[in-house]
Amino acid sequence: MPRIDIDQLTNDYLPRIHRAALVLTGNAWDADDLAQETFLVASRQLDRFRGQSNPFTWLYGILLNLERQQRRRDATRRRKLQVLGDEESSRPTAGPAADMPIQAAEWKQSLWSRVHELPDGQRQTLVLRFSENLRYEEIADVLQCPLGTVKSRIYHGLLALRQRLESEPNDLRELPAFPNEDQNYAI
Repeated sequence: MPRIDIDQLTNDYLPRIHRAALVLTGNAWDADDLAQETFLVASRQLDRFRGQSNPFTWLYGILLNLERQQRRRDATRRRKLQVLGDEESSRPTAGPAADMPIQAAEWKQSLWSRVHELPDGQRQTLVLRFSENLRYEEIADVLQCPLGTVKSRIYHGLLALRQRLESEPNDLRELPAFPNEDQNYAI
């Protein structure tokens, strides 16, 4: 098996990993940190990559593990701050693109905030499917779970999103909730 070069991995996959990190975290600052940490861990663990899967799959697995660890640390910190009576400061979130219509930007922000409310498994599968455009088999490989589990998580995740979006103002509900399975574009 040829040796993998971390510089080549970074050049090839940093934009996708950063985009996935942005979707998972909901803000640019945390996404920058998470993407950078993903490649730091990958550089330390290059010898563990066996080449049996796509390098993106391996990198995304690292990204998910780091994101879970960060969420746990954040939850612990929030609990400690609540005990002390402090409130956590809010970070600015990634703003909508300047050329995106305001209504579509509001819809997109509302949609992804609802995605972030979903259980981990549903959130991760929806991000991989609709942000990264991965096939079900690829998602199963990334998450290391059966194909049926992926299908179930996507179905239940979309169902939960539809229910949550029903509470949105009418003008936001008129926009499509998610691309059809046949369409191949990122949200």
